[in-house]
Amino acid sequence: MKPFAIALLLSSASAASLRLRQSNAGCCFKLASVGVVNKTVTEDHVGDLLLGGAFQQGGFCLDTTTKTIKDGLKHNCFMRAPGYQFECYAGIVGPTAFEVTPPKEDGKRYLAYDGGPGVFYACPVGSGSDTYYDIYSEGKADKAGCLPISLALSNETPECSAAGGSSSVAVSQPTSVSRRTSQPVSVQPLPTSTRTVVLPVDTQSSQIGGTSSTASPAVKKPQSPAAEPTISSPVCSVPASAPSIAPFRVGYADPSSPDGIKDTMGEVSISSTNSTIMQYVIPNEFLRPRKRDVGASQCALQFRMPVCTSLQEGYPCYLFSGLEQEMLSNSGMTFNLTLDNDDSTWDGAALHQVFPGENTILGTFECGSDRSDGFGGRKMQWLVSSVRDFNLEFLHAGVGDNPQFTDGIGAWIVPCS
Repeated sequence: MKPFAIALLLSSASAASLRLRQSNAGCCFKLASVGVVNKTVTEDHVGDLLLGGAFQQGGFCLDTTTKTIKDGLKHNCFMRAPGYQFECYAGIVGPTAFEVTPPKEDGKRYLAYDGGPGVFYACPVGSGSDTYYDIYSEGKADKAGCLPISLALSNETPECSAAGGSSSVAVSQPTSVSRRTSQPVSVQPLPTSTRTVVLPVDTQSSQIGGTSSTASPAVKKPQSPAAEPTISSPVCSVPASAPSIAPFRVGYADPSSPDGIKDTMGEVSISSTNSTIMQYVIPNEFLRPRKRDVGASQCALQFRMPVCTSLQEGYPCYLFSGLEQEMLSNSGMTFNLTLDNDDSTWDGAALHQVFPGENTILGTFECGSDRSDGFGGRKMQWLVSSVRDFNLEFLHAGVGDNPQFTDGIGAWIVPCS
């Protein structure tokens, strides 16, 4: 198993797998920050625009009629509530109205938005030589540690002269610097955002696919005509206060081990060459007894994939092959139920796709009835395998008797209300 670190997402291997950002016709350009931070704008594999890092330099085109920007993959770029992060995703048109200014005293044209002065905020991620910056608009609520910047055009096409020729927007050069403060991340037993499909959301509570949801910043998945639906969303409403069960053991098949499984102490590797076994025990107090004329209670396997910046301090970030690869190749994971001492029905053939910032219901099953056996409850086991070169490596939270992290990325058994 590779060591887990946020630097994995910045590795040259990740950058090499990115699709090249090609230019389009019209007012097209690249961007670089001006201010305390002076770096080129790059785009990562999930559509976030960054300053620095080992990702590929972004290329963009402005439609002066609609005041919208698209990246080289023709994904729409915007900064929308509640996060206000500068992002580009397919199939989603954001509310941001962009403009290009006339040349300023330094001879550069600048990107402005929503009739404002064009002030953006660079918020640091990582540390030391691995530091890079996410980009936000002025609408970001918490700007602690963020640095005000402007975004200047470079390598622009001649059409950009016409785009900025009549603009009256003035770009102010930011000079103030705020010191970053470290805030501990609170750990909750069960995240309140639980969704089975990924759709743009507002700031109100919603219900999608039969699953209770409270909107929160989440990574939106790219859409591709070639990526057909892989599984219908199971109907399972998970209350925010519902208990959840992490695997008591994670490992991989190993004939030399006494029980055929090599324990990895919570480290999960799912790739074209690696599969992972997840073992669970549902304690008796979690189960509901079956009653005559009453349907059996339903449980679900839920995959949680928080964005790395929301993980508890010290929790290693995950290595992910990316949304573009996942959607364009229609890749993902299969969860095959290989052991269950209550014989539940489970669709082991379905392809499951997961997305940063989302909680996904992988499938539902009957919780079963109270029982006592050598495991002190009901034992279930899934074999997780990669489909079409999907890759995901992470440290599963909650594994073992005294886990360092009780909440984070991984697959959890939850009750459906």
